[in-house]
This record gives sequence, C-alpha cells and structure tokens, in this order.
Amino acid sequence: MRGYKELTRTSALSMLREPVGFFFMIVFAPMLVIILGTVFGNDPNPDFGGVGYIDRTLPAFASVVLAIIGVMTLPQSQLVLSESGALRRLRLTPVRPSTWIAANLSVHAAVGFVGMMLALLAGTAIFGVTLPANIVSVLLACLLGLVAFLALGFVLASLYPSSTAATGIGNVLMILLMLTSGAFVPLEAMPAGVQRAMDFSPIAYFVELVSGLWNGQGWSELGHATLVLIFMAAVCGVLGALLFRWEPRRIS
Repeated sequence: MRGYKELTRTSALSMLREPVGFFFMIVFAPMLVIILGTVFGNDPNPDFGGVGYIDRTLPAFASVVLAIIGVMTLPQSQLVLSESGALRRLRLTPVRPSTWIAANLSVHAAVGFVGMMLALLAGTAIFGVTLPANIVSVLLACLLGLVAFLALGFVLASLYPSSTAATGIGNVLMILLMLTSGAFVPLEAMPAGVQRAMDFSPIAYFVELVSGLWNGQGWSELGHATLVLIFMAAVCGVLGALLFRWEPRRIS
C-alpha cells in the first residue's frame, strides 16, 4: 500500500510537469461544451426530441473526452516517462508493474474525472442544462468507462514504438472514436456503414451507457453496454500489466 501511495504521488508530480497534457485533461471537456454550445445554442430543437443541443449531447461529450484521455494522453505520458529514463530507474526498485499501473491509472482517472465534472458544470451554469435525478449512477458509469479506456491506454503504450508515434496514431484514433461514438450526430442521421461500425466501437457503448442513464434508463436496460465496458477494463487491465515495458521498445 505504501508503494502505491508513493507512486501515486510521483505520478501526480510528473503530470504537473507536463502542463500541456494536464491542461488538455482539465480544460478540454468544458471548453468543448462551451464552444459547441456557443455555435449550436441550446434552444429546444425537434431534431433532438424537443430539447436543446447541449441538453441532448452533454453526457456524450463527457464520454468522448474521457475516452480520448485513455487513447491519447495516457499512452503519450507513459512513453515520455519511459524515454526519459524515469521508468528505468523505477525498474531497479521492488516496484511491480501492476503497482505502477494502478497508481498511474488512479491519477489519470482523478484528473480526467475533474475535467468531466467541469464540463457538466459548464453545461448547467452556462446553458441551463438540468442534471438528472440519478446523477450518481451517471457518474459511476463515467468512472467505469474512464477506467476501461485508461486500461486500453496502457495496452496501447506497450505497443507504440515512441511518444511521437503515440501522438500521431492517437490523433487518428481520436477521429475514429468521434466518428463512431454517436455523440455529435444522431444515430439515424449517420450512413449505414458508420452505424455498422459502431457495433464494434467501444466508445459507442460508453456513450450508450452514460447517455441512457442520463435520460432515465436503468442499469438493467443497459446491461450489454455495461458488460462490454467491464470486460474491456478487465481484459485490457491484464494485458496492460503483462505487456508493460519499463524501457522504450528498441526498433532494429
């Protein structure tokens, strides 16, 4: 437990030394809500069932931003630490990979969750969005999805050859996630090919779970999406620990 606490502190300090990533995790979500709300407004719209654009899409925005932290921010920060030699020094201690992963995941989850809360605050304070009565369930779903995508991020970090590659590939993955999330465009308005692709997109299940709970559905009605995220968190968590590398991948 002491090792976990020390590594959590170390990981938090390391994140503060990377202001760009920290800024992205904290500011990007509320900034996205403010920009899109300013562009599209939040007046009642028949295309969104009589509610405003932000009312309809706010929980989905939160889901997408949390997923992006997993596929972009975490792998890049992990590889920067590896390339700087910081993880190599940890390798000389009794620290196990699983302990470092748990500590690093905890810090990213905490910071990402703060950013998501600020996005919800922006929606309510600026655009008059009303939080649902089951907001605790919504937040638990956000936490589940965040952990699942952070676990995926550790798998990606073990596969990418460098932090530069993590940035480039992460940008592509971010675009794919947005296109297949169903967060920005109603499902029925998407081409048939995109709708089929969403059946294989983990972000679509994240958005489905959070948005469904936000709109009054129960966990039992969203069992499939919940199980997908739990399975993803478990499998990627195990793979992330097994594939973890203290040093950068050598390219011959």
